[in-house]
Amino acid sequence: MPGTTDRRATVVVAGADRWSAQDLAERIERHFAGAYEVLSAATRGEAEQVLEGAASAGRRVAAVVAAEDLSDGSGLDLLRETGAVPPAGRLLLSGSGARAGGEGPDGIQVLSARPAEDDLWPRLERMLYDTTPQGTRKVLVQGDRRSAAVYRVVRFLLLNHVAFAVEGLPVAEVEVAVEIDGRQLLDPPLITLAKALELTRYSGESDFDVVVVGGGPAGLTAAINHAGLFGHKVLVIENEAPGGAAGTAINVIDNHFGFPHGIVAGELAQRGLQQALHKKVQWLPAARAQALSALGDVAAGDGQPPLRRLRLTARTDDGQKVEVSAAAVVAACGAAARRQGGKHETDYENQGVYYMALPADIEQVSERDEIVVVGAGDTAGRAALMFVRKAAKVTLVVRKTLKESAMLPSLVRDIENSAIRVRQNTEITEYLGTEGRLTAVRVKSGKDTDTLPVNAVYVLIGADPDTAWLKDAGVELKNKYVVTGTDVSGMAVPAYATSVPGVFAAGDVRYRGVRRVAMAAGEGAAAALAVHNYFTGRAPLLRTDGDTDNAALGAYYA
Repeated sequence: MPGTTDRRATVVVAGADRWSAQDLAERIERHFAGAYEVLSAATRGEAEQVLEGAASAGRRVAAVVAAEDLSDGSGLDLLRETGAVPPAGRLLLSGSGARAGGEGPDGIQVLSARPAEDDLWPRLERMLYDTTPQGTRKVLVQGDRRSAAVYRVVRFLLLNHVAFAVEGLPVAEVEVAVEIDGRQLLDPPLITLAKALELTRYSGESDFDVVVVGGGPAGLTAAINHAGLFGHKVLVIENEAPGGAAGTAINVIDNHFGFPHGIVAGELAQRGLQQALHKKVQWLPAARAQALSALGDVAAGDGQPPLRRLRLTARTDDGQKVEVSAAAVVAACGAAARRQGGKHETDYENQGVYYMALPADIEQVSERDEIVVVGAGDTAGRAALMFVRKAAKVTLVVRKTLKESAMLPSLVRDIENSAIRVRQNTEITEYLGTEGRLTAVRVKSGKDTDTLPVNAVYVLIGADPDTAWLKDAGVELKNKYVVTGTDVSGMAVPAYATSVPGVFAAGDVRYRGVRRVAMAAGEGAAAALAVHNYFTGRAPLLRTDGDTDNAALGAYYA
């Protein structure tokens, strides 16, 4: 730990055995989207060493979770000793029914040795909320956890690594009330939350060298390279939170260079954002690109097609228009979740029908719930397995068969060996409910139709590129993906360049793109170099008037 650049607080898990300790540590890290470093220990002695290491490295211990019966001592005694390391929250997992469910001596929280998810996660959320140091942003959310408004707020907080707790019901007949530092926001748009939590880094200026649309691995890497290597003035516009689709992944990313033990997707996204902000990149979340147009051509003077400054129009989720200009725009906006298409589907969006499955969603599920997961890819398979671990009744609806699917063979085997019910050659034809809440779905298998009772449906059937904003600018698309390089019709353009001068693309939004986090990051870096080559020797392109140089780097633009 000494010398680490990891600024996250630490949660320590001491289990009755190594496997249970590691399993719970991984679940906690996934649930909080990598917001905390979670370390496991199989004995009391190991746990004490971990705590000593955290102290010597200057790391804050946010919570210690311990089984009551450790192989070399008492978990309760371990927690009593950690009281000397405030403000750590302390949670004892006790095999004694008499202990479980309340608060023990010295403020130690107590749950059963194998706590139910809807007991564990609220207790941990509240504990981490209560132990957040004074001066650190934290949020109290009031409302029904199952409502669309609360779901949206909680997801945004999780993806942005903000400490929060959910309790009670809101006041003043609103769906959700959010309290930040004593200030109460009623039914707030996400951009209002972002500003209140100081998650935005946007100056309000209108002129940039480069605007990147999309804050996933491709967009953030492009921004880091533009600002860090080439000194460009950069704005990133992201429609929700850092990481894009990668930031919401259920699995630990274990094939990314430099992370031998894997990394939680949300933590990778946060590291990328912090790196970009360190390079003075401006960041505007909760905003969506709407239109792109040319302000005016600038003669290249070298026989090449004219260069131009571009105008990009976006809107924040509260409807405010943001209009900026740039010498180049990098489309790295990934893809938006695909709708399944059954009748009345959109009526229950975020109120029973969901298009991503975060580890935190398992808190909404009880053992009595009926969960339907739609899809035949890895994401759908992992989600189904995640929910069935809660012992919920899970049905996986597959349009064809699992053997014909693109799902990893290991996931197919896990599903076949689980309690998941697989409905093959089946589609949802209609979503049914009462008082705005989903209660059932009608499914069709061949010529047969029947109705399944449900509490929630997770539609995980892939995504469509978010490229409607590029159409009027004349950017060539194929199957909604952005065409670049040698695929552009009738002309030769560099790799990552599109059919419109000054517009580039990287990541999942690009036609023929490879859907991998490492590849998206590589494409972001390559797109930044392509933009630099487009700029080289053409300093006037970066100037918006006679007095202002956005980059003015003589080394590159003299």
